Amino acid sequence: MKTVGVTDLYEAAYLVLNGCAVAEVECIPLANVLGCRLSFASCEDLDYFQEQFQSRDASVNLYKFRSAYNQVNGYVHQAKKNYDRSHRGCATGGGVAGGDE
Repeated sequence: MKTVGVTDLYEAAYLVLNGCAVAEVECIPLANVLGCRLSFASCEDLDYFQEQFQSRDASVNLYKFRSAYNQVNGYVHQAKKNYDRSHRGCATGGGVAGGDE
């Protein structure tokens, strides 16, 4: 099964809007910020949707797109929160998995 990764949140929202499911969100440390790559498992017409988006021919219902964008932002926020929690102990040189929050 083909998996496609995107870092553009608008592209990710466009894919979600068109029925593609987010398979994974991976955090990527970039200098002083934390980026995310959203992976999509193959869905019907994935290549077509990516071509539409990248060629700037995509058009959407703005209300539905806003909902998909909020969903993608929620995934990213949760992934960054989990990343921070799992790497907090590494930065301080210790910590216990599943410790106090």
